[in-house]
Amino acid sequence: MKKFFVAALALICSGSAFAIDNEPEEGLTTQIFVGMNTSKISNLTEMDGKIGGTAGIKFEYMLPNAQGTYINAGLDWTMKGAKKTVKANFPGIGTVDAITSIPTHYVELPVHLGFRYNILPELGVYADFGPYFAFGVTGNCKLSLDADGSQVAQYEDSYAIFKKSSSRTNFQRWDAGLGFRIGCEYDNRYSLNIGCDWGITDMWRDTYRDAMHDSGVQLNKIKNFNMTIAFGYRF
Repeated sequence: MKKFFVAALALICSGSAFAIDNEPEEGLTTQIFVGMNTSKISNLTEMDGKIGGTAGIKFEYMLPNAQGTYINAGLDWTMKGAKKTVKANFPGIGTVDAITSIPTHYVELPVHLGFRYNILPELGVYADFGPYFAFGVTGNCKLSLDADGSQVAQYEDSYAIFKKSSSRTNFQRWDAGLGFRIGCEYDNRYSLNIGCDWGITDMWRDTYRDAMHDSGVQLNKIKNFNMTIAFGYRF
């Protein structure tokens, strides 16, 4: 029994030394990243997810004597929105695809608190969580028919989704929410992460909501949701 406790103590001590040896280096670093995402707008009737892209830069500060705890903030560009394709039947012509697409582009400022642990000298895992604040730079609502030109004329209509209007669907530019990231990093340089962002801001513009309310339509709150996978490089 005595030998067992001695062996257990030696294992614990060696594990502690291993953790100390592989603790991330303190200080400020910069990371650039690029990736893809899938987004949707909750409660927007019958709209599906939409594939897009994301890219940006992050500044990360590993806190001193904090066992791998860090804070980071960055500036991101990300595509969001939603898309829906339905079959539309035209008498004497047949069935064509009717497509509604809402591609939006945001500049975001995420601020996260996280923890990183190096399981090997050159391999670390990490997770972080926090709020984000975003501004809609541009976006459109596109309506089109993917039609056979020999049978029916191609139709397309597009308008700015962030433009104030009382007669057409429109969103406010400001957005905010909560997000998290989990990932792994090799050689303190190359990383792969997966993350999700949940919007907490109702995206309907107040003037449009009021106009719809006056016409007898009560709109549900709609919010952005975004899931990303990204590759990063740390300087």
